[in-house]
Amino acid sequence: MIEATANDNLRQAPAVSTIAPPLRQRAGHGPLAPAPVFAITSGKGGVGKTNVVANLATALARKKKRVLVIDADLGLANLDLFLGVRPVHTLEDFFAGTVGLSEVIIANRDGVLLLPGASGVQALTALSTEQKIALLTELDVMTQEVDLVLIDTGSGISDAVTYFTTAAQEIVVVATAEPSSITDAYALIKVLTSDHRQKRFSILANNVVDGAEAMRLFETLSGAALRFLNASLDFLGWIPRDPQLLRAVAQARTVVSMAADAPSSRAFFTLADQFADSAQRIKVKGNVQFFFRRLLEAEKNA
Repeated sequence: MIEATANDNLRQAPAVSTIAPPLRQRAGHGPLAPAPVFAITSGKGGVGKTNVVANLATALARKKKRVLVIDADLGLANLDLFLGVRPVHTLEDFFAGTVGLSEVIIANRDGVLLLPGASGVQALTALSTEQKIALLTELDVMTQEVDLVLIDTGSGISDAVTYFTTAAQEIVVVATAEPSSITDAYALIKVLTSDHRQKRFSILANNVVDGAEAMRLFETLSGAALRFLNASLDFLGWIPRDPQLLRAVAQARTVVSMAADAPSSRAFFTLADQFADSAQRIKVKGNVQFFFRRLLEAEKNA
């Protein structure tokens, strides 16, 4: 019901559809180190993953970080809704060869750069090698001066999800305290560990009552992952259950921009600081193009 209300509100309210200006022309910003890539994923839908990405990106932008968000849930792309934009073009148009990537990337009112997916388009894993090379080549040029890249993956253990998570430098799994969410998060970690040789994951507890509930969630996952998968889990933090967050979702807005002093907003700003610190510490082998080259190499090896 919340998502339906948000969709209705967005259709009724004006939305921002600003084509992002060339990054190289932004005054006061010199060349930066290669941008690290964070994959934000979840074992099941309905845990608030996309809302987390939208609020985190907004918090980073308000801290003067240049962030590019890629909506990689190409079957059910809806990150544009949470960021309050109506894309003029999507990745579907880019892959069709009708527009360049610079015409697809848009900036919302907070300055978050979004590469929007499109509902119902083919999964990226089904694209041709030529299409993927075209994407990585243009992204390489456009993302040389961002601070970090956030990938909003789909949910579950599909090929499309593992495709993106295994190529990112950091994997963040969003989970709630519900038993089904914890079980599905473990299933995702198991697949990534067993089939894709991933051993490090960060856990973000979302929509929890307090820190104690967040730690119980983490310890349940961490204990099982260490015992049965030999995987290392890090506790990233937690987002509290917050009525103001629910109101923001119902109005198709981020709580960070709607109520900056809300408990959930403060948690997102703290999370943004952690991501910014991590982005400076991560040693990226190459630039964002390397991220997509890993995707291509993984496909060839498969």
